[in-house]
Amino acid sequence: MERFKAEALLYIYNKLIEGKIVRKQEVLDKFVINERTFYRYIQDIKKFIGRPDGELIGEEVLSDRSKGGYILKGKHERNFNEKEVLAIAKVLLESRGFVRTELKDMIDKLLESCISEDKENIKRIIGNEMINYVPPQHNKELLDKLWQISNAIKEQKILSIGYFKVGTDGKLQEEVSKRSIYPLGLLFSEYYFYLIAFIEGKSYEYPAIYRVDRIKDLIATDKRYKVDYSKRFQDGEFRKLIQFMQTGELERVKFRFTGRSIEAVLDRLPNAKVIKEKQGEYIVEAKLFGKGIKMWLLSQGDSVEVIDSSKFREEMIEIIGRMRKLYTVDDK
Repeated sequence: MERFKAEALLYIYNKLIEGKIVRKQEVLDKFVINERTFYRYIQDIKKFIGRPDGELIGEEVLSDRSKGGYILKGKHERNFNEKEVLAIAKVLLESRGFVRTELKDMIDKLLESCISEDKENIKRIIGNEMINYVPPQHNKELLDKLWQISNAIKEQKILSIGYFKVGTDGKLQEEVSKRSIYPLGLLFSEYYFYLIAFIEGKSYEYPAIYRVDRIKDLIATDKRYKVDYSKRFQDGEFRKLIQFMQTGELERVKFRFTGRSIEAVLDRLPNAKVIKEKQGEYIVEAKLFGKGIKMWLLSQGDSVEVIDSSKFREEMIEIIGRMRKLYTVDDK
């Protein structure tokens, strides 16, 4: 009898600690006990949790009618619920930043930490996306490397890396370029993780950008670099300037936008500002690295016109001219 009591108490206690809901009928059926015994077990656990010398000071077992059972206040609120797990899983799937094995492992662990008992419903919702998931072409596991880089950034350790560059033919070169770098930050953008770093011995104004999947022989050395805190790298601020993971000169550009969604433009360019608006026409000003913003502006077709920075406008005209020649039909 004592063994059954211990099993029932542990079952209830573990579910509460995990942030899950303890439902009376479920416990009655599982351990073949009556209601009176169930309530006595709940009281025993309440007393245990409420001890002044316990590890769960401030926590309390409560009956929550909306959830149909007992919960551990606070613990239940701190765990992921089914809506949060679904949202995170959707973002992970859509990002296409991980190989299938890493993605599946993360989503399985998310589901395991979910307080909802209706995990099968989440699996059903994302099931088709999991089956048809297309991993990035590099097909490399990245979690360990990302963690190693993050620790190097935190400890200000100089990294020694080998890096595969892209050749003029658009393919990765076989030769590895060796670098000693000062890692500053990690960013994710459109399927890839990027390491932002200064190259040791170089005095560039802005840091270099390395795709993490192209890094080989990553070694955190014992040497450390110093940070001038008045000029320290700030991921969030840099992220606003380099939306397209392309460097070049930092340029202020003003353009006219007549497309369907100005909201999408402002989401894509976080530091952009609408300085004038008239009947669906917007004058927008932004500060970004030139090469990346040119690519984006060109992708907007005739919805965008660069109206300031004569140099920038001339470069756009020249690029559009070269594009036009590609589509000119030679009738001869």
